[in-house]
Amino acid sequence: MRGSLKQGFAFFVQGLRALSAPQYRLYVWLPLLLNAVLMGAATYWAVQLLDTWVTQLVVQLPSWLAFLYWLLMPLALLAVMLLLAYSFSTLLMLVLAPLCGLLSEKVDRQAGVCVPAEPWYKLLWRTLKRELIKLAYLLPRYLLLLLLGWIPVVNILAPLLWLLFMAWFAALQYVNYAFDNHRLSFADLRKASQQERLTFLGFGLPIALVLMVPILNWFVMPAAVIGGTLLSQERQLRTKQTR
Repeated sequence: MRGSLKQGFAFFVQGLRALSAPQYRLYVWLPLLLNAVLMGAATYWAVQLLDTWVTQLVVQLPSWLAFLYWLLMPLALLAVMLLLAYSFSTLLMLVLAPLCGLLSEKVDRQAGVCVPAEPWYKLLWRTLKRELIKLAYLLPRYLLLLLLGWIPVVNILAPLLWLLFMAWFAALQYVNYAFDNHRLSFADLRKASQQERLTFLGFGLPIALVLMVPILNWFVMPAAVIGGTLLSQERQLRTKQTR
């Protein structure tokens, strides 16, 4: 596979470092506040509910199988945390898509990249349509992974499959804003990601993992938008140099 996991990871780190820049404060603190409220409440609810379910399951088993609680709980928690993280992240992204688009545009302009100007209401409509296109891509694959989770033996691999898929989709999700700024379609983005699979996967993996960490996951959205835009800039530069 083409690309570099290390390079993809570096773009996310650059996004994190840029969060303290004064010009990005507005775009950082609003998503941060909403993320903190939603993810905090969702995580607490999920852990309580999951503990009840797993405990009820283990109670029905013979006493000598009680150790399964400590085996099942971490696996179930990992799968549910991934599910919740991306469910709420997807919902939040739909609401904050225009703001993320503006942040990506700001990063491009800071780097001297020319971005076509347009009225705010056109940006709002365009970014919302783009989010619906991404949802149409996500949902069938999302449902397929849910079904695989019910298949014996295969379901053992479910957490790993969730992690890899969510990492891949996270990369598409956050690089998407830069592509959208330059009027490149979601199909163009998918084609670009297939040409540099390792770079996109390296960018998406830390996002997927940090989304499962309480408090740290509040910072993912703005950092990933900035990192995804930087990834897009680097790719555009390489494309120009090879022409």
